[in-house]
Amino acid sequence: MTHNVTERIQHALDQLEQVSGLNALTHPMKGEALGRAEMLDETGPQDGQALFGVPVVIKGNIAAEGQPFDGGSPALEGCIASEDASAVARLRQAGAVVVGITNLHELAFGITSANAHFGPVASPADPTRMAGGSSGGTAAAVAAGCVPAGLGTDTGGSGRLPAAMCGCVGLRPSTGRYPGDGVLTLSDTVDTIAPFGADVEQVALLDAVISGETDGQFPDDPSQLRLGVVGDPYWTGLSQQMEATGRDVLRQLEASGIILVPLEAPEIGEMTAQSGFPVVLHETRANWIAFAQNMMGQSLAEFAGNIASPDVRGLFEALSRGELPGPEVYVAATTAVLPALRDRMKSLFEGNRLDALISPTLVATAPKLGDTEEITIDGETKPLFDAMTARSLIASMAGLPAVSMPFGPGPDGMPFSVELVGAAGADRHLLAVARILEGLTR
Repeated sequence: MTHNVTERIQHALDQLEQVSGLNALTHPMKGEALGRAEMLDETGPQDGQALFGVPVVIKGNIAAEGQPFDGGSPALEGCIASEDASAVARLRQAGAVVVGITNLHELAFGITSANAHFGPVASPADPTRMAGGSSGGTAAAVAAGCVPAGLGTDTGGSGRLPAAMCGCVGLRPSTGRYPGDGVLTLSDTVDTIAPFGADVEQVALLDAVISGETDGQFPDDPSQLRLGVVGDPYWTGLSQQMEATGRDVLRQLEASGIILVPLEAPEIGEMTAQSGFPVVLHETRANWIAFAQNMMGQSLAEFAGNIASPDVRGLFEALSRGELPGPEVYVAATTAVLPALRDRMKSLFEGNRLDALISPTLVATAPKLGDTEEITIDGETKPLFDAMTARSLIASMAGLPAVSMPFGPGPDGMPFSVELVGAAGADRHLLAVARILEGLTR
């Protein structure tokens, strides 16, 4: 009996080859992928193989056995994963076939995927523009239609921002929902593996396989939904075009019967800004002192010298010199600011009976490939990193699930995406809400 997994995998490999100009892959896995496909064709689908024969890609900072585990960096050249990360193992057990390792912002610390070693990743929606980062390669491969799904990671928006720039669905699960082993982690407090998909259904399927949680009973009627529209900080700082497109979407949702709840909560933006850098920089330094020693036998300073991308090298060199907010700032962030932020988010959801918060994922559409430092929004120039992550970092610091999904064309023909943020642990409910919204875009 033939199942034609081999044909499906060959087709995915051919598609990836055709869009090689996007620079989505660092390490194609042709031989291994076809070998696994042939094996699946022989055995046929087994019980529990919800991803039987599905081609997937894996970001270069997640371990896939026998493949380069280099974080997209020459500083880790020669490192090969000795075993799969648990999340990858679960995809394979479910019948998925890994067809390639994807490009990323070097060592996952950045949002442009302008990788000086492997080259920048371009958006399939417009190859003169960046795919975003840090999971740019996974987002580009999925959005280009080469594979239906893949894995990236999300620290402060590294999954949702590229999903929005490329035009696919990206989920940041609740922190701790997925196993975190086999990942070149930056921050233990906020890092998580992040699934990408061509649509919400694909992402929900990956989430079920990795988390082991399948659907409960969820509303499928738009009129049962209550979405919070938090003016400050979620709807501030947007380009006029982005805001206008977003408001159009809100009108469309309201017309379908969804209840919109206007809110203001500037303090959640302030708490996020207070805690973000102290937490991420402290934990990145501690993690990478260990990685540099264990993987390369080097000090952090020696390791930093081999990083190709100037922005990432500069950051790691500064960390190696101990240039970061003092330990008391880190302690205050983790013991006082983050619990207060999480409590405030909880009260927003419970006090207003919200199913999700909604806002545009991006402040402006994807910048050009070379515009990696600054962005000009309606005549005002701002640092690109700060402008793009100010919103996405809120869910990260609060440990909440958040999904970015395309919602029709946006300004200048690029995809327009909304970010939905859910209550802590309510990942399946959030995906059910996303599914309803996706139905309204069809």
